[in-house]
Amino acid sequence: MNHRQSPYASRLEHPLRRDRELLARIEQIVSMEHIWTSIAQCVYPWTQVRDPDRLLMRALSREEAGTPELDPFWAATWRAAIGLERFLDRFDLKDQRVLDLGSGSGRSGIGAALRGAIVTMTDLAGTAILVSRYNARFVEDHVECRRLDWTDETLPGDRFKWIIGSDIVYDPKLHPILEPCLRRHLAHGGRVLLSEPQRHTGDRFSHWIRSAGWRLEIHLQSLDDNNRDLRIFELSLHK
Repeated sequence: MNHRQSPYASRLEHPLRRDRELLARIEQIVSMEHIWTSIAQCVYPWTQVRDPDRLLMRALSREEAGTPELDPFWAATWRAAIGLERFLDRFDLKDQRVLDLGSGSGRSGIGAALRGAIVTMTDLAGTAILVSRYNARFVEDHVECRRLDWTDETLPGDRFKWIIGSDIVYDPKLHPILEPCLRRHLAHGGRVLLSEPQRHTGDRFSHWIRSAGWRLEIHLQSLDDNNRDLRIFELSLHK
């Protein structure tokens, strides 16, 4: 799709000063590239890290991979994020409040916003927050980007009808931190959607989250790419 045919063409051709300044700030940290991608069944202009593997190796060489501000794993667009974004087609999200945990570059949260949701995208890595804010500039009326530490922080304001997250259950050590964060932010009768690529750690999470008092339904989402389907955990609290 040529960007001249896109509803985003005007702002692409004549970016706002704050867009240019934000991109310049990001590119002082990491090299970016601009592509088109499919989100919410439309072609969307996307900005992503040019070489996420290089970012990972740089962090590992500096022994920085475990530090939240420099953790490079957000930089790739994981299949789990694409699958979760497509899975959102099953729901009417118009005017619903959505919290995106570990939003990375913002794909799932922006997908929710394009479907009419009011989205708070969160991450712990500062660069990820900048990138997700830049990618969300076309839906900025529906999105805010914030830092959130699952350990002890609670976002101000009302709780969220929906909480989404892609590939955030891969580390069992995070499960006891994630679960109370979900409880602090989920509205009564709300639902949580978490995607992952059918790892064994996902199996462990499914057993663990049930034991923590949550109702769990499991869905599969195909990406039609000859790879394994994504697994979506749909969580709700017992009344």
